[in-house]
Amino acid sequence: MSWLHLPSDTETPELERITRSYRKTGSVPSIVAAMKPNPKALRAVLKMNYAVTFGGSILGRRREELIASVVSALNQCFY
Repeated sequence: MSWLHLPSDTETPELERITRSYRKTGSVPSIVAAMKPNPKALRAVLKMNYAVTFGGSILGRRREELIASVVSALNQCFY
């Protein structure tokens, strides 16, 4: 059990908005959930991650997601 208090995904309207897309497909990943106590930082990290990870190539989002999934599976990185 974690000693960090992690607010629920819907504890505040801001957290509800930030976690909505994760909750549609399952649950919020632990690496994201760990940042829920500071929604402002969580939002900034997710925005930066999106800017760095997707859209930087001519492959398109779908192909980039497929490549990321394959590399993650090959590295046995299931978070």
